[in-house]
Formats: sequence, C-alpha cells, structure tokens
Amino acid sequence: MKINAKIFSLVLSGVVLSSSALWAGALESYNSGLSKQNREDYYGASEDFHQALQANPSYGDAWFHLSEVTYAIGDYSLALTYLDSAEKYAKMRTEVQNLRGMIYIALGRLSDAKKIFSDIIKTNPNDVDARFGLAEIELYSGSYSGATRLYEDALKRQTNNRKALLSLALLSAESGNYDVTQNYITQALKYHSGDAEVHYLAAYLDARRGDLKNAERKARGAVQIKRDYTKAYVLLASILYNQGLYDDAIDTCEYLISKDRKTAEAWYLKGLSQVKKNLPDAAIATWNNALFENPQDEIMRAALETLVMRTYSIEDSRRNKWADYHIKKARDYKKTFMGEESRYEYQRALKIAPNNSTVRAEFADLISKSGLKELYLNQLKFIKSIKNPNEKKNSYQENKINDTIEAYESLMKYSLASEWNVDPFYLDKIRWNVGVFYTGSTAHLIHPEAEVVAASMISDIFTSVATTSVAVQDGAVSGYAEAYRLARTKKLDYFSLITIDESDREISMDVVVYSGRTGTETARFNYFRTGNDKFSSILRAFRRDLLNMLPVRGKIIQRSVNDLLVDLGFVDGMKEGAVLDVVKAGKIQTADSGRGVKFDEKDLLGTITITRVGEEISLGTLKQNGFYDRVNVGDELLVKVLPKTKSANDAQISDTAPAADENGGRILPEDKDKKKLSADELGLVKTPIVLDLIRDIK
Repeated sequence: MKINAKIFSLVLSGVVLSSSALWAGALESYNSGLSKQNREDYYGASEDFHQALQANPSYGDAWFHLSEVTYAIGDYSLALTYLDSAEKYAKMRTEVQNLRGMIYIALGRLSDAKKIFSDIIKTNPNDVDARFGLAEIELYSGSYSGATRLYEDALKRQTNNRKALLSLALLSAESGNYDVTQNYITQALKYHSGDAEVHYLAAYLDARRGDLKNAERKARGAVQIKRDYTKAYVLLASILYNQGLYDDAIDTCEYLISKDRKTAEAWYLKGLSQVKKNLPDAAIATWNNALFENPQDEIMRAALETLVMRTYSIEDSRRNKWADYHIKKARDYKKTFMGEESRYEYQRALKIAPNNSTVRAEFADLISKSGLKELYLNQLKFIKSIKNPNEKKNSYQENKINDTIEAYESLMKYSLASEWNVDPFYLDKIRWNVGVFYTGSTAHLIHPEAEVVAASMISDIFTSVATTSVAVQDGAVSGYAEAYRLARTKKLDYFSLITIDESDREISMDVVVYSGRTGTETARFNYFRTGNDKFSSILRAFRRDLLNMLPVRGKIIQRSVNDLLVDLGFVDGMKEGAVLDVVKAGKIQTADSGRGVKFDEKDLLGTITITRVGEEISLGTLKQNGFYDRVNVGDELLVKVLPKTKSANDAQISDTAPAADENGGRILPEDKDKKKLSADELGLVKTPIVLDLIRDIK
C-alpha cells in the first residue's frame, strides 16, 4: 500500500514538534529545579524534577538531582531508589557513585560506602568528594585524626576547596586547637569572601571560643550576603543573647518568626531574652505560642514549666493547662502498661499543678495497683485536704474518698507503722546528697542553656526519690576545679558535670560523676537518643544509672531489746532474710576511688537480719559484734546480704531507690529493657555533632 508522502511528512513533523515541546518542557522544569536546589528549596526543587521526569522519564540528570534533594531532605531510602534510576542513564559517572556512598553512610551501611569511595580513588586518585566521604566514615568511628588527614589530602589537590577548609577548621576547634582553626578560616574567608556559609561558620567558631564581638560581625556578614539565611539569623540571635543584648536578640527572633512561625530556635531565644529582661509573663506567652507550633520541643517545654512554677503560686488555676500535656501522656502510657513512663508523666503533671485533685486521684490509683497501699492512703488524705472550689461539699467523689480512707486506715491498723506508732512519710530518709553542675557554652545552635534546663529537670525528677537529694548550682561553673570546691564546701557525697549536644534529630548527654570528698572520678555515663521523647528518656536513664551506683543505706529508728525498726522497706528493696551491717552513725564515707563506701572495722557494731518487711520500714533482729552492746537509734545500715528470691514488689524499685551494695555493685532487680539508650544498643549510628555541621556544608 502506498503512503501519501505529504501526509507522512506532516505526521512526522508533528511527532518531532511534540517531542521537541516535551523536551523543552522537561528542560525548563529541570533548570527551575536546579535554581531552587541552589537556594536550598529542596521541596520545590523535588516538584520541578518530578515534572521534568514526567515529560522525559529517561532524563538521567533529573533523576540524579532528584536523588540529591531527596537525600538533603533526609529520605535516604527513597533517594537511593531515585539514584538507581539515574544510574540507568548515567552509568559510571563518578558523582553518581559518590552520592551513593553518602546515602549508604546516612543509612548506616558504612562498609558498603567505604568500598565505593575506595574504588573511586583507585580509578580517580584526585577525586576530593570520595575523600570527603571517607572522612565522614572516619568521623562516625570517632577518628578525628583520620578524618583530618583525608581533608588535608583533599586540600592538597584543591588548595582553595571550601569544604576542605571549613571541615578542617571545625575539626581543629573540636580538638581545642583554635590557632589552626583561625588559619583555615582566614584562608576560607580569603578565597570565598562572598560566600555566606563561610561567614556563618566563621561566626560559629568565634562564638564557640567566646569571641562574641567578632562572631556578631561575621554573622551579620552572612545575613547581608544571603538575606534569607535562617541558620545565620538564629546564630546571630544567640550571639546577641550571649552578649546581653536582649532587645536586639528579640528583634532578630521576631524577624525570623515573621518569616516562618515554625522556626523553633527563634521562639526559644526570644523567650530566654524575655526571662533575662525580667518579663516572665511575656516569656510564658512566647513559649506557649511556640509549643503550639512545635509541640515536641521538650527542652522549650521544660523551660516553660520551670518558669511557670517559679512565677505562679501553687494555688493558681492556670497551672492546670500547662499540666495537661503530661496528663495526656501519662494516660497514654498507662493504657500500654508503661509503668515508669506513666509515673514520670503523672509526677511531672503534679509538680506543675499539685492541687489538681483529679490527676492526683489517677496517680493514686496507679500507686494502688502497684501495691503501695500506705502511699496510696497518703495520697488520698492529701486529696481530701485540697480545697477545690469546683467540687461541692459532700459530693459523691468526696464521699468515695472518705470511705476509701476509712477502709485503708482500718487495714493499716495491723501494719508495722501502726504497731510502732511511726508515720513513715515524716521520716527523714535522705542518705545521699548529689550536686549537678554545668559549664557555660556559647556554641549551642538549637537550645542555648540546654544544660541549665537539664540540670533543673534532673533536680525535679529526683524529688520522687526519698533517699537522694539532688542540688543544682545556680549558674555555670568555670570547670571541674570550681565544681569540686563547691562540692567540698557543701559536703556533697557526689557531684556531676553534665554536657549536652544536639542536632535537629538527635540529642546526647554526657555525665561524669565524681566523689565530693576526694574529687576522683566515680562513674561516666553517655546517653544518646533520637525520635520522640528523647530528652525525658535521657533524664530518666540518668536517674536510673545514678541510683544503680548508690548503695542502699538506712538508719535504725526504734529499738526494743534486740528488735530493731529500720527505715528501709520493700520500696528500698528489703526482703525477709536480708542481712544489714550496722555502722556507727556518721562513720560511713564514700570510697576513696570508684564506687561504693568504706568504714573502719571498729565502727561495725553488728548485723540485723530482717524478719518483717513493710512498705517504708522493716523489723529485724540484732546480732551485736563483741561483748558490749553499742548499737543505738540513729546508727546507719548497709546491705550485706540480700536474698535472690523474686518479689511481687521488685518492679516498684527500678527507678525510685538506690540499688547498690557496699561496693557499689547493683543488687536490686532491674528492668533490662530500660538500659538501651546508647547508639550501639539501639542499633543506630550516632552522628557526631561536628559531622552534622560538616555534612551541611554545600
């Protein structure tokens, strides 16, 4: 069949024109995406690259850049899928393999990434991007020297490479070598004076070493070069705050908030500045608005709650609305039988709003189900004493509480406390005094004064531990020497120095605990968390670990011949058959080094074998040392032998009492799942904070 040549020509022309139009549309979308990617508008760029690929599904460069922006957003698995498509149309391109290696690092596949980068260097010895990838792997493994060497190798090949210069400056600062840091920053500013990121990191490094004037100048330079540079504005606000220029800091924060209400750092700094200006109501309003926008910001919430408790009286009904967040979380945890978490949230809610009888009744119910009958009765009596204007007299709820109190008081007639006429809740059971200190830092990029907030929270969560008092120093210390001097002056048993690092996704807290008597290091704890509730989870873990190292310690409170009443009950881990050493009052000291305690043999007066265990107190039989009876009320007790038998009450002591023997080794039951808070135990790759800064360098 003959085809009309004219018709064929017209059809062919239409196909060519259509293909040309599609290609032109793809190219236009691609170029728009590149422009947005360069401005760090990754979501907008992603949309444009998708449009380019709809027009031309075999557009290899579009697939590659789509993978890049998806990687920048943090969706690493999807970025890898897009990169696989890019590789179909751009085989053996070095930049594709380098991006694959970086994605593997983000996914925790470090060995796969290392192989890719090593193979690139074998075929392209001068490839600097592969060296950057290998340097990041070194940083993940904690080898700053290995990373430094690789960045230096890259710099030898490209003497003005911006990323190499800035990375070396950051690593030198991590090592405390600020002279070297200054050398690299000077070079970066010389070669890249018009680059906003160089000025931003130069400002950060100046702020880190306390040179706030120069830091301010460089931060202002960064925002002049790049008017929409949010990170630089946040840094500038932080620098202004640390200089005491609170009005200027507030102005900067308000500018940021006007541009994007989701900028949590701006809200936080604005509130801190208002606190410093003695405007608590304004700060509370600021942080309230911020938490509406960013409800998961735990550090800001803790700062707000601390300010509320400091500003408003216990009777102020406004406290209830700030307790609501914790009430809801407590109820949610209760539904899923997460006891420790539920107790923590109820206690936090009651710390904020102690007169909330509804919440206290819920907490009392939780206590009752835990088997703590005496504490339950005590909570009911407190509820009864609360004058709640919203409840009518002789209401059903009031009658129910009265009936329950009467029933439990009848039940308690046969308790040890009734028999010995002792009210356990008026006993002074504090045996350990611990101090929490922190040094000042001007380098926090997300939450300035995070250690201040953490120290306050640590003190708060220990109020539920009857035997351990945690005191927080008002203000930062210069370092270990000042902390040790203060601990000696205050006669603390132990003192700790805390440090917090955080990124957008992760938070870590390092704690070193020292003996208050000798100043020697006793323990070192490292915590890491990502995801929701990371801050509160770390604080609870520290409470557990500190209690784990403190020996169970009590006192004799009454005596009848060889029957002795002691202020240790099953909430302290006591069981029938436990054997306690009796030590002369005031003669127990912390060990000279390491955990545990010590005392002279001549001060060991005898032993007590526990025969009956109550909730807060126990009864035991004395076996004295030597011929003379030297045991008196007030003499101290340490656990010598604790039966291994399981008890129904074991779960109640996992986070509420000291748990060690005389040598500092844990003897009380422990929930093993609660220990999983290090990156290795959680199966996660911990990102060093400096690596986050380096990875953000474009």
